[in-house]
Amino acid sequence: MGDFRFADLPAPPPRRQVAVLGGGMWGCVLAQHLAGKDKETGVRLWEFVPALAASLKKTRRHAHLPGFRLDGAVQVTDDLAAAARDADVLLFVLPSKALAATAKNIRALVALKKTAVAVNASKGVEPGTLATMGDVVARELPALRGKVWTLTGPSFAREVARGVPTGLLLGGPSGPRARALAALFDGGALSVTPCPDRVGVELGGSLKNAIAIGAGILDGLGAGANTKAALFVKGLDEMARLIRARGGRAGTIYGLAGLGDLIATGTSRESRNRSFGEKLGRGLSPRRALAQIPTVVEGVEAAARARELCRRLQVKAPLLEAIWRATRGARARGVLKSLGF
Repeated sequence: MGDFRFADLPAPPPRRQVAVLGGGMWGCVLAQHLAGKDKETGVRLWEFVPALAASLKKTRRHAHLPGFRLDGAVQVTDDLAAAARDADVLLFVLPSKALAATAKNIRALVALKKTAVAVNASKGVEPGTLATMGDVVARELPALRGKVWTLTGPSFAREVARGVPTGLLLGGPSGPRARALAALFDGGALSVTPCPDRVGVELGGSLKNAIAIGAGILDGLGAGANTKAALFVKGLDEMARLIRARGGRAGTIYGLAGLGDLIATGTSRESRNRSFGEKLGRGLSPRRALAQIPTVVEGVEAAARARELCRRLQVKAPLLEAIWRATRGARARGVLKSLGF
């Protein structure tokens, strides 16, 4: 008999399996974060577009993340059933328009584990129903009702990929599961804190994208820091009133998922929403402004959904209304007027 070596034994299976659903920048960064942080966590990354999935699998790189590389431990696939099967955590990192269909497809394709939970990292509000993204997951995957959390906060993917310290909130039911999920993500560049107000963190994470467009409009108009400060204060007040009317906690807006996220998105050159608003402020049409930004500007949809929410919940929000009008081609100076200038 030859010499026996423990290295000859197959590696034990991971103790946790996470399905990261969405191969965009944030999905890739979160997949890499989880794989690099804990070798006992298996990570599968699902990308809808087969060509993009093949590229990620072969090169381990993302076109919009310079210097980034996926660890070999991350399994990349375009097979949704293979990604979700036996997953302990379903992590949704998708454009809001794709979330409902993806969750519905999972229900049709896979029998989820009884212990499975979902974490939503998508931002937005569903047209028509005005459901938050966490509510959409719970609706389309009834087995996960009561087991859905939302991970959100000021988190530019490129910065997290570079190891920039980043604070996030995990909104959802309190208790041991929430603490275990926060611990799963916490570490390295990320500091993750549980928060019991999922509605508040989700609406804060979505609506601030609309306010960030307004901040960009002020930049494009040549307004100064004084004016932007007034916009932030008024924007936070309008968002707080919407959150309260929707059943969340108004105070949540003054934490990482509201004020913190707005500071980052409304001031950084990394922000697509701020950049789009700046182009509007300089006189470009919404169509031309969008054509100059290579990735999705979430604030356009957020502004439309904010207007619908205001009308349905009977909340007056002149700033959000003016920002929505600007995204539809109205004069950008209407944002200044909504602030009383």
